[in-house]
Order: sequence, then C-alpha cells, then structure tokens
Amino acid sequence: MREVTSQDYFEPVTLKDIEEAYERVKGVVKNTPLERSSSISELSGAEVYLKLENLQRGGSFKIRGAYNLLSRTRKSVVAASAGNHSQGVALASSLLGLDSLVVMPQFAPPIKMIATQKYGARVLLYGNSFDEATEKAKKIAKDEKKVFAHAFDNRYVVAGQGTVGLEIFQVMNDFDYIIVPVGGGGLIGGIATYLKENGYRGKVIGVEAENAAAMKSSLRTGKLVKLNSVATIADGIAIKSPSEFTFKIARKYVDKVVTVSDEEISSAMFTLLERGKIVSEPAGAASVAALIAGKVKVKGKKVVALISGGNADMPLLSQIIEKNLLETGREFILSFIVNNVPSEMRKAIELFSEMRLNVEDLHTELFGDDIGIGKQKITVKLKIYGNEDLSKIRKTFTELGFRIVNVRGAKF
Repeated sequence: MREVTSQDYFEPVTLKDIEEAYERVKGVVKNTPLERSSSISELSGAEVYLKLENLQRGGSFKIRGAYNLLSRTRKSVVAASAGNHSQGVALASSLLGLDSLVVMPQFAPPIKMIATQKYGARVLLYGNSFDEATEKAKKIAKDEKKVFAHAFDNRYVVAGQGTVGLEIFQVMNDFDYIIVPVGGGGLIGGIATYLKENGYRGKVIGVEAENAAAMKSSLRTGKLVKLNSVATIADGIAIKSPSEFTFKIARKYVDKVVTVSDEEISSAMFTLLERGKIVSEPAGAASVAALIAGKVKVKGKKVVALISGGNADMPLLSQIIEKNLLETGREFILSFIVNNVPSEMRKAIELFSEMRLNVEDLHTELFGDDIGIGKQKITVKLKIYGNEDLSKIRKTFTELGFRIVNVRGAKF
C-alpha cells in the first residue's frame, strides 16, 4: 500500500472510503446502541431512535475519524481541538503506539483537557478559539514534519465519521429523517455521503447552535461563510466556519440545517438525563433539542437522532440541572422578611416541614435596602415533594406577618 500524502486528504469521500474505514475501526471502536426513546418520541410526536455515540470510546464519535487517519499514516501527530477531537486523536495515537500533541484553546473545558492527557497526548493551551489553536498546530506539524490531523478538513477523518451512518444502516434503513449535530461538518458529511450513496431517500438534517451557525449561513448564501465570533455552551460545535471540503459535501448531500438556542440545548440535556438516563454534552444534545423545539417537522415520522458525545463539563451540567429544576417548579428560591428573633425562624421551618418542602439551602441577611431595623431577610432554596399547591404559602406567610420579597422557580 502506498504512503498516504496530504494531497490524498482532499480527494472526494466515496462509499468505498467509508466501507474501508469501517474495516479499520471495527473492533477498535464500539458499535454503539441505536435505541428507541419513548420520552423523545412523546415530546416530538415522532418515532425517535437515538444513536448513542456518547457511549463511544473517548466519549464521542471522534475516535472513528482519528483512528482511520492515523492507522494509515502511522506517524507522530499534531492536532487542534476544543475537546472531543483531541481525545479521539490521543486515544487513537495511544492504541497505535504513536506520539501525539494536541493544541487546545485556552477556554477548553478542563474535563476534556484532563481526559486528553490521560489518553496519552501532550496538551498545549494556545489562543482564544479553535481557529487560533488550529493555526498553531499546523505550524508545529510543519516545523517538526509531523502529521497534522484536522478535526474535519480531511478525507480519511470524514470517512471515519461516516461509519456512524454505516452502523445505523446495518440495523435500520427505513427511517424518514436523520438529525445530526454540525460543527465543522465532518460528521454530517460522512454520514450523509454513506446514506445518500447507498440510495437513502429520507432527509439528512443538520443542527447548529444559533450563535455558531456557519454551515447554515454558507448553504444559504451558496459560498463559504466565516463568522467573526461564536458564543454557545455547545463547545463541540462552536466552529467559525466549515471547510471548503465539508461545505462541498453538505451542498451535495445535506437537505437542511436548522439552529437551536443554548436554552433549547440546556432543556434537551436535562430531558435526556432525567427521562432517558443519558448523559450528553451540549453539542451532543443539539439533535434532540431540534426535535423537542419543533425545528424539524417530524410528526408521525420515523427519526434517527445522533447523540454525538457525552463529555459534559460537570460544573456546567450542575448549572443546567439546577436551572431546569427551578424552571420546571421542582425547586424554588424564596426570600422573605421576618422579625429578627429565633421564634420567627422556627415558625418558617415548621411551615416548610408541614408542607413537605425540603430545605436545600438557607441563609440570612441583616443589612439591605429592603431589610428594616430589627428585621432579617431569609433566603431559602426548597425542593418540592408532591406538593403542587404553593399558593397557601403566601397566605400562611401573610398570616404569620412574614413579607415575601422575591420568588424564583415557582408559581404562587
């Protein structure tokens, strides 16, 4: 077999490329589950199946493309990534016994940086964006004569990602829509190529974050668009621009790209976690966010939605859980003014107990514009256990002489 050169990277991806990639990655990557989701089906009005790449080695689909490329080059590698591609390259390199260096933006989530190091790569933090990290990685690769493994602008990487589509098609080929998160376009490019070249007649739909919608803008204008900035919690798809390579594939095979807000992504992550027991990172939940928010008209249809990754940043996940508990009225935060004497605090605590409201947090203040002399403000976070009628709290507080000054997360 001849040596792979950089000129090979930009040859059109073919069905044969993806089939060859599958033979390379088979036994190395997991053939992840494709499972029907009752909860997402109910919320979207469609019959929804989730392809769970959050359960993949390295926590995302990225190992597929990285391993397909590096198993061909067999050389030390330099890559750039905000997270998941770095882990894919690090893991693939370790499995192949290769040295790897990954350049990550300085804002990269700590969980992804630490995981990359644990998989065996050296990590260099550089720049404030994926693009700046990429330029640095390219320079290092050129100076040190190493392979540069782009996250999506590479035929072998895209072919590797396309093995997700092959696995789905092995199990099911009669679905009407497939919904895929889109960053640089490598994942949807590989999947769409495999499906459409195999005669798939359904729709391939991409999903971007509202504030990182470079592919949608590019397809709308008919030319490659580079955004000035991106701002989204979905760091895995926070890309300023696809490449000419992936844009060309998308123009040929992708039927539509829609966008979702960070709020919609957050809600989808919470729904997946609570109702499906599925941990997804923000980018990974974009497909489900589009379904729940009705961005794709799929009622009565058979749909595959890709959960592309599960490397969720724990502080962000905690914030999302807390926010959604408040918004759904399962927790609420109450601030009220009482006389500054111990018996008043006791009355409030006894009331919470009588109403089966569990105290999660409580603190008091003696100074503030809304706190009079001889008074104190109590702020308490309460969890609801089966009690939906909270209106009597206001009535009881009024009877006790307590003054409610703020409520978050509950309807009184």
